[in-house]
Amino acid sequence: MTFTPVQVVERLRAAMEVKDRAAFVDEFAADGVYELPFSLAGAPSRFEGIDAIRALLVRDSPMSNVMEFHRVSAQVHQSTDPETVTVEFTVEGKNTTSGEPFSFLSSVGVIRVVDGRIKHYRDYPSVLRGAQVAGMLKPYAESLAK
Repeated sequence: MTFTPVQVVERLRAAMEVKDRAAFVDEFAADGVYELPFSLAGAPSRFEGIDAIRALLVRDSPMSNVMEFHRVSAQVHQSTDPETVTVEFTVEGKNTTSGEPFSFLSSVGVIRVVDGRIKHYRDYPSVLRGAQVAGMLKPYAESLAK
C-alpha cells in the first residue's frame, strides 16, 4: 500500500506521541534525506540514506528523557506539489522531573513523500523551547559555548 503525504504525517505524529523513534525513521525511503537547515556552523545538517537518518534520530537524548508526551498534534498544509506538505507539530505533556505541564510548537517540517515514503524532510525544530520545557536551557546553552 502506498501512503499519501497526509497519511505519512499521521504515522509520524503517532510515532512521536509514543516516542517510537524507530517507527518514525521507518517512514523514510532507503535513499531519503533529512535536513536541519538551522544547524550551527560546523555541525552536520544533512543526513543522506536511512542508516544515517537512523543513527541521528534513534539515539537517546537527555531532553527527551525528562519530557513525557501526552499528545502530539500535526497541522498539515498542502503545497501546490501533491508530494509535498508543510507540517507544524505541537507537543503537550509534562516535565517528569518538575511535574510542570508544557505545550509548544516542537517543529515545522517540509516533507516530500514519494511512493509512500519520505524522500526529503527539511526540519526546523524548536530546540531552545524544548530545552526550556525540559529544564535544561542553561546546560544546553553552556554546551553550545564549548
